[in-house]
Amino acid sequence: MSHGRFRVVAAVWQIAYALVHAWWAVGGGPRFLDGRESYFSGGWLPVVLGVVAAAGCLCAAVTARQQVNGTGRYAVAVLNAVAGAALCVYSFLFPVLVVSLLFEGPRAGSVASLLATGSGAAGGLLCLVVAAGEWRSAAQFCQWCGRVHGRSPESRAAQAPGWAFAGAYLAVAGFAARLSVWLVDTIAGRWPSEASRANGLSWSAMVVFMVLMGLAGTLLPLALAHRWGRLWPAWTGPLRGRAVPRWLVLGTGLFIGSSLTAYFGIAGTTAWIRGDLAGPPLRLLLEMGGYTLWGVGLLVAAASYFALTRPPCPQLVDERS
Repeated sequence: MSHGRFRVVAAVWQIAYALVHAWWAVGGGPRFLDGRESYFSGGWLPVVLGVVAAAGCLCAAVTARQQVNGTGRYAVAVLNAVAGAALCVYSFLFPVLVVSLLFEGPRAGSVASLLATGSGAAGGLLCLVVAAGEWRSAAQFCQWCGRVHGRSPESRAAQAPGWAFAGAYLAVAGFAARLSVWLVDTIAGRWPSEASRANGLSWSAMVVFMVLMGLAGTLLPLALAHRWGRLWPAWTGPLRGRAVPRWLVLGTGLFIGSSLTAYFGIAGTTAWIRGDLAGPPLRLLLEMGGYTLWGVGLLVAAASYFALTRPPCPQLVDERS
């Protein structure tokens, strides 16, 4: 699909999102899980976000067909980035609902909530992709691979920058802070919680969840920064030196990182400041702060992984051959 068509499709998606939410704002929406689509107020807010996102995508579709200077492209990129980030933040409950459905099963209103938040998250991601494309065009990135040759890494074997390692170990530290609260609760007999027992969550499901949580807090951030997360290490035998599937690591890192940052870093911290969360200050600090550092660290390390794992530039490959 060409850049222009992709941006038109993205604009149509945003317009549909805005129209559906305008219909809900006027005539009343479906039954959502816990009575709301988002932590933030609904009504006309998602309509405004959809309209702004549609405007950004349409502007980008125009720049794909006409000659626009770098300043104009940067402005369109910023507009789409802001709209995309706002949609993702508004729809931050989507990954929470996915996890809830996987471990607790469907409940009344969960399907409507999943579709509503999923469409918002998808619209946000579309805007962010459009913003990235405009930014590359404005910065005169290579049209074949998206690199700035001479400054961007050219292969997976290149060393990750220092800030990638800082992000990875920040994520591990955030996970350790959250783990300390879980250990205290386990020793004190407060884990699993009464709510988990009431919902019939089995021990096997909780063990699986904790194992996955441990991998997401240790193996995943380190894989995003270290070379063995991009190229299989020597001890893997026949896989040695081969490329690790890019989106296996990158997609997981982006999904978990954005989910933790949005849910705990933005919504959770806001609720804490407003006094909506009860509990000892140290416990809340370790929970909210730990999850936030974990999420932000994953996103930072994922940004480096994204650059390091780009496919080889076809133009350079042709010149060398």
